[in-house]
Amino acid sequence: MALTTLDKDILEEIVTTDGHCMSSKRCEKCPFRAICLPEFLNPIPPSREQRLKMAQDVLAHHYLIDDEIEVEDIRKDFLWDKK
Repeated sequence: MALTTLDKDILEEIVTTDGHCMSSKRCEKCPFRAICLPEFLNPIPPSREQRLKMAQDVLAHHYLIDDEIEVEDIRKDFLWDKK
C-alpha cells in the first residue's frame, strides 16, 4: 500500500512548516508518529531539522522513485541522524 493522501498532506505540511510540526492534531495522523511520539515521551523527539529531512526524504522517494513506498519501508532504508 502506497502513501495515503493524508500521509502525503501531513508530510507536505512538515516541509511547509520547515519542520515546526509538533502539533497534537497533526501528530495523531502523522506517518512518523511511531518515530516521534515514543521519543517525545522520553522526552527527546527528533529535532525540527530531522523531521524536515525525514519528510523531504519520504516525499522525494515517493514522487521520484517509487510511488508505492510506505513510511515503514523507507524507515528501513533511511536512518536519520540524531543530534
